[in-house]
Amino acid sequence: MSRPERRLRADDSPIAEFAQELRFLREKAGSPKYLLMARRTGRSRTALAEAAGGDHLSSWDTVKAFVEACGGDPLEWLPKWERAREAIREHRASAGTASVEPQTHTAPAESADDVVILLRLWQEQRDQARQSENHRAVLSITITLICAAAGVASVGVRPVLVQAPLALTVVVLALVGAVSSHKYYERHQMHMNEAHQLRQQLDQLRPHLRIETTWTRSRTEHAARYPLVYRLRLHHIWVSVHLVLAFVGTVLLARVVLLSQL
Repeated sequence: MSRPERRLRADDSPIAEFAQELRFLREKAGSPKYLLMARRTGRSRTALAEAAGGDHLSSWDTVKAFVEACGGDPLEWLPKWERAREAIREHRASAGTASVEPQTHTAPAESADDVVILLRLWQEQRDQARQSENHRAVLSITITLICAAAGVASVGVRPVLVQAPLALTVVVLALVGAVSSHKYYERHQMHMNEAHQLRQQLDQLRPHLRIETTWTRSRTEHAARYPLVYRLRLHHIWVSVHLVLAFVGTVLLARVVLLSQL
């Protein structure tokens, strides 16, 4: 059983109120030990304990780790952290004391809700793009298997009149697969482009995070590590596979026609 935390100062300060909310979250998660929370997040046990200590407002990175360790949603807690930070600044300004201590997260509090909205929209577009790719994969594999079975059957079955519909099935399904694969790729690219636009807006709201710079550098390094494979698009492979199947089906259909004339 984890050791009970020391009592918070009863001064109704924004720091104490935010710390109490973190404690409620931890209690709701079953009061995990800070050592366990540290292992889950990679943050130090001391830093996590201080986040709910009520002496100061910890950085967003620490609060985010605390929330994740307790099974909370960081997207819901970011606005809370921003409001607490702004309330502390206003409280200290009215008291004539020094401004709130510098933190690693320095974005204005009024933009917190915008960040949450953009993150959720970005995640939605990424999910839609992933769904398009999953649908494309299932359809392409299914059509490929059906075409392969129909192609083999068109060669082995008798009479010739049965072979023609099977060969025609290969041609039609393969063409449908090629068109569908290209359409799913178009949908995937649409969602990815929208996600890119949202990421750029996030970068503008949080320039200190260097989102676009980090993303570009990561892509450049990845492309340099896999120069040939990086330029090879899975979409092009699947469209080519379907077109090859359509060609094979056409050859089989022509074979059936020739045999029927003999």
